Amino acid sequence: MVIPTLFFVSLISFAIIRAAPGDPVRMYTSSGMSKADAEDVERIRENLGLNDPLPVQYVRWLEQAVQGNLGYSIVSHRPVTELIAEKLPASLSLMGISLVLSMTLGILIGSIAAVKRYSLFDYATTIFAFLGSSLPSFWLSMILIWFFAVRLGWLPTGQMHSFRPSGPVWLDTAKHFVLPVIVTSYVGLIVWVRYQRSSMIEALNQDYVRTARAKGLNSKAVLYRHAWRNSLVPIVTLFGFSIANLVAGSYVIEYVFSWPGMANFGFDAILKRDYPVIMGVTLVSSIFIITGNLIADICYMFINPQIRNSR
Repeated sequence: MVIPTLFFVSLISFAIIRAAPGDPVRMYTSSGMSKADAEDVERIRENLGLNDPLPVQYVRWLEQAVQGNLGYSIVSHRPVTELIAEKLPASLSLMGISLVLSMTLGILIGSIAAVKRYSLFDYATTIFAFLGSSLPSFWLSMILIWFFAVRLGWLPTGQMHSFRPSGPVWLDTAKHFVLPVIVTSYVGLIVWVRYQRSSMIEALNQDYVRTARAKGLNSKAVLYRHAWRNSLVPIVTLFGFSIANLVAGSYVIEYVFSWPGMANFGFDAILKRDYPVIMGVTLVSSIFIITGNLIADICYMFINPQIRNSR
């Protein structure tokens, strides 16, 4: 199913991209070659193969993609695979750290809120989740930049490295990570807390939990072995979707912090109608989505014995 899925995703993406208004050649010549005339534009289009019928263009791109060649960027004239290899580590590092933090804290806080339902901690968690979901990520990013970077001057406003770091390189990089990680972790934390709390409450109300308590099992054993473990089954689905965010990330957050990752890279390619780059980013994101679903299926078998035995 992996190959057919990638084929249909690439086909639909190719059609949508080419249906969007805007000519990449005219956008490129107007920014970099202001005196280019109609003949120059037409010659560039012919060299890039943009005058060929769309089916011919897609088949040509597909033949190269199967061989691992995603073409060349219209804007930078560099191989798309090379550009993706440069941008991918920035997104993986930022979103990977944020995913670990938000998932760990979210599962912990959500589980405690479910166990202590209707307590002060549960109410505080609910209010936190409600307010958090109401705050736009770009607004929170701008507030943190204004306070910690502009007002106090403790942290940089964006990018991943300073042009001339005043101290150790690792410390300079760590400072650049702080604000983006806080925002992305906060946004993800809201989702994890809500899902885990709801899933844990549903598990605590199941018959097998009441039966375990009626048998006189220790409360910790009931919560961990029966309720908490079964509450993770729907959470695994959320984890599978989160794998895709390691690449796509958050376009808004990466754009606000000028983070040199895949999301910002893909957004810039969309604005410039850089077709090969857009297709490359879409293909890599699709691979991560499929990988996330595969990992989720494997985790299901370890968490739920019924799924493992049925296979």
